[in-house]
Amino acid sequence: MAKRRYEFADEAFLARLERLHLIAKRLASRQTAGARRSGGIGDGLEFADHRAYSPGDDIRFIDWPYYARMDKLLLRLFHPHSDRDVVILLDTSGSMAPTLPGTSRRAGEKFNAARRIVAALAYVAMGALDRVVCQPFGETLGVAMHSGRNRRQVLAVLDFLAGLEPGGGTALSACVRRMVRARSARAAAAIVVIVSDLVDAGDALDDALGCLTAGGHDVAVLQVYGRADADPPAEGAIAVYDAETQSRLDVHVTDALRRSYRRRFEAFRAGCERLCRARGASYAAAPSDLPMERFVLHTLRRAGVLAG
Repeated sequence: MAKRRYEFADEAFLARLERLHLIAKRLASRQTAGARRSGGIGDGLEFADHRAYSPGDDIRFIDWPYYARMDKLLLRLFHPHSDRDVVILLDTSGSMAPTLPGTSRRAGEKFNAARRIVAALAYVAMGALDRVVCQPFGETLGVAMHSGRNRRQVLAVLDFLAGLEPGGGTALSACVRRMVRARSARAAAAIVVIVSDLVDAGDALDDALGCLTAGGHDVAVLQVYGRADADPPAEGAIAVYDAETQSRLDVHVTDALRRSYRRRFEAFRAGCERLCRARGASYAAAPSDLPMERFVLHTLRRAGVLAG
């Protein structure tokens, strides 16, 4: 992979990205989650297994190198190939990278983590020969990027992600409904992954999930948050700004207030998870400081987002 500089992805991340396809095979869907797929003779490109040759089988699928070594005819079986797209909805609203008070700089930790997650998912999907749509959203849908079925296009994905600028509010439900309407007339149901902090999602998350699952889409929600979101380190008198509306609230932070905040944040996160489960969607919490390999190879597998 050619060397390039990205704010959210250093050379070490790019090197780890190249190894992901060796371990993380594909994003899960209802066709794969919870059950072993049966291999069959066909035009699928992913090898599944062997079985003994029987008269009448298509000789194009005989494993000739194995026959040359072992003098035994085996047929190569392949997983059926899916024409479903993988649509990754990336939250680009202001809360994903809030502007630091009194400056023009943004706290980009959370947004950078979200972009790394999108890059990793796109790489895994393209390595499994799936088409990927990277779709930014905030108050409206942004311009999407469509990839082919080739993980070599990951640099184009990284370039696209590098050009995104967070800002404004969140209209998750409206954006999802617009995306579904735009796809319904010309595309099959997709695997849809929402990457967002879910701030200000409220009832919109329920509506968005209902819209997607009613359309037959397989849905996963990855809730990205910084450690400061879950447990703000501030103490004493501070001014708190809404990252999307810039409204201000003056508060005096005490230990009791911090404990209360931590409980309410966990209740918020757990509520999002329960809602996703109730709607038949996969859910995974994505703290921004969680190492990418651990998140992709362990957290996403446990959540059923990645197939083993």
